[in-house]
Amino acid sequence: MPRSILLVRHGQASFGMSDYDQLSDVGRTQARLLGQFFSTREVRPERIVSGSLNRQRQTAAGICVAAGWVTPTDVDAAWNELDHVEVINAFKPAYKNMLVLKADMVRTLRPRAAFEDMFTQAIARWAGGEHDEDYTESFAAFDTRVRTAMSSLLDGDAECTLVVSSVGLISWIIARLLVREPWDRDVRDPERPDTNDLAIESIWRATSMAGYNTGVTRLQLDKDGLPQLLTYNEIGHLPEAKLVTAR
Repeated sequence: MPRSILLVRHGQASFGMSDYDQLSDVGRTQARLLGQFFSTREVRPERIVSGSLNRQRQTAAGICVAAGWVTPTDVDAAWNELDHVEVINAFKPAYKNMLVLKADMVRTLRPRAAFEDMFTQAIARWAGGEHDEDYTESFAAFDTRVRTAMSSLLDGDAECTLVVSSVGLISWIIARLLVREPWDRDVRDPERPDTNDLAIESIWRATSMAGYNTGVTRLQLDKDGLPQLLTYNEIGHLPEAKLVTAR
């Protein structure tokens, strides 16, 4: 069978709590249900990789326990999410105070939509490359990190690899795949067509906003070892609407 890669977004984290980087009760349930789902489908990855963030490692552990897998999980910080807190704070320093952020969102009477609008603008500022000095990790560095992490998987020999990561990375990989961007071409490559820039940005924005917690993205490697997108954001393991979360 062709080699495959399963990209899994972590379960719901503790948004709005003092420590965001912990799975909520719903997040733990999502991870358990996904593990059980994999078990019934006889999915047995030869390699399991997780980012080093707590929510990612906790999701990977929950999946493995529920699925009955004993394969050790490789922890690799290259699969960590972009620093959304830094991106937001660089966009509007007043939001370093979470109470100010919450108050601004509530004041709009549509807090979720307002947050997404604000975050889209914050991401655009980060990705623009004109304020790189404001960030610990520039957008170009993020792109390099994701491409390096993905290339490492493609260079491996596991028949099936499962990766627990985050929506920013997964959606960036999907955007590159759909536009057929070569893995060795970075975001600042002068030979990169402007139309590719616009297409990747549009796809990335749409898929990152639509990504569900523990959504599964399936890739299959072709005869040349290049990944092809089979499915994005599968949530068939979540039987109840209240378990389908995006934040």
